[in-house]
Amino acid sequence: MNILFWVVMIIVSVEAKSLVIASGKNSAFPPLGLEEVHDLYVAKHFRIGNHKVLLLNLEADHPLRHTFEHEVLRENRDALGYAWLQAHYLGHHAPKVFKSQEAVAQFLTNVEDAVGYVEEEVALRYHLTILFRVKE
Repeated sequence: MNILFWVVMIIVSVEAKSLVIASGKNSAFPPLGLEEVHDLYVAKHFRIGNHKVLLLNLEADHPLRHTFEHEVLRENRDALGYAWLQAHYLGHHAPKVFKSQEAVAQFLTNVEDAVGYVEEEVALRYHLTILFRVKE
């Protein structure tokens, strides 16, 4: 990756508001812990309670995705890809990928049982239910 990408990523990481895991306004999901979020996104669990979860992700080069993978998942991209490849063969789908936080937020407002990550200000603007806050 080029140096400009890393400079932009560092600036965005420093300026980023708090990262949250969210679902739709009328979500039936309970608050989540760090371990539960981790297990969902590394393909260890596919449900919250009795509800199958549709996970949302940002594009691979989105700075917030890098922050999420580093701060929350603490996994490298290769390990995540391998986990989802294995899950695919068991009939599970990798997270649906979006270009922007706003696209994630709009999807969350319209689709039950979807969970994704955005900056807290985006979640509040779209009246999403915050399931987990990443500590700053």
